[in-house]
Amino acid sequence: MCERSGVKVRKFEGSDLDVVRDLIHITIDACYPEHYCAEAVQFFKDWHYDEKILKNAAEGYTIVLEQNGRIVGTGTLIGNEIVRVFIDPAFQKSGFGKLVMQKLEENALSKGINIVKLDASLPSKVFYDLLGYVTLEETFIEVGDNKRLDYYKMRKILA
Repeated sequence: MCERSGVKVRKFEGSDLDVVRDLIHITIDACYPEHYCAEAVQFFKDWHYDEKILKNAAEGYTIVLEQNGRIVGTGTLIGNEIVRVFIDPAFQKSGFGKLVMQKLEENALSKGINIVKLDASLPSKVFYDLLGYVTLEETFIEVGDNKRLDYYKMRKILA
C-alpha cells in the first residue's frame, strides 16, 4: 500500500470487481464515443468482462487507486504487458494515470522486466506518448459492418 497526495494505491481485491468494472465502463462511455463508432465502444466494454478482470488480476499485478475510500483508477501488469489502465473521468489530468503507470512500471522492474508493452486507444495515445512510450504499429480490429476499432501497439524501455 502506498499513499500520495491523498490517494491510496493498493492491490486489487476480488471484492473490488463490481466497482472496477463500473469504473471501466463509465470511463469508456465518457471518453471513447468521440473517437470511436458505437460498435467499437461496445467492443471495449465487452472486452473488459468480470471473469477476464479476475483472471488477469490472478495472473498478474492489478492495482487500484482510492481517494476518500472511492476507487478512482486501476491498472494491470501481466508479464511485460500493461493492460486495463482506467482513471475515472472526473479525476483525469490530475496525475492519477501517471501514478498508476509508475507503480506498474516499478513492479515490472522489480521482476526484472525492462521492456513493457501496451495497446493504446485513440484517446489514450497522447498520454502514453508523454510517458515515453513509442508507437510500434498502428492497427485495428474489425467490429462489424465494415467498422473498425483503431489502436496503437506501443512499448517503453524502462530505466
